[in-house]
Amino acid sequence: DTSTDTSTHNLLKNQEKTLETDIYQASEILDSLDALKKEIRLKFKRLTPQEMLIFSTLYGFEEQNIREITYKLIANNLNLSESSIRDYTNKLIAKGIPIIKTRLNNKKVALSISNDLKSIATLSTINQLRDI
Repeated sequence: DTSTDTSTHNLLKNQEKTLETDIYQASEILDSLDALKKEIRLKFKRLTPQEMLIFSTLYGFEEQNIREITYKLIANNLNLSESSIRDYTNKLIAKGIPIIKTRLNNKKVALSISNDLKSIATLSTINQLRDI
């Protein structure tokens, strides 16, 4: 009887410790998510309306699964010059927005949004965070 009692008691203690550990780990994860959300919000709040328009257009093309998003494609869509799109893109990158530039055939530059950002925030989420 005594040994059964002791092992049951130890099992309950271990379950309590596991639950406490799980709660602590969950709390840490939620805190880090809050910090990440705040960082994303601050980065996107600092963008000018024109920079946000360029980013939104790029993100929108990605959501449409357009494979080759170029300065020219964005420029034509927004009735702006390719050089202004290039300048805005460079400003976005300088502000820490994760845009990837890939050179195609040593001529064209294809633009994309980091998969890491896309996996944690949709365009509507980014817009909502920006409005807070």
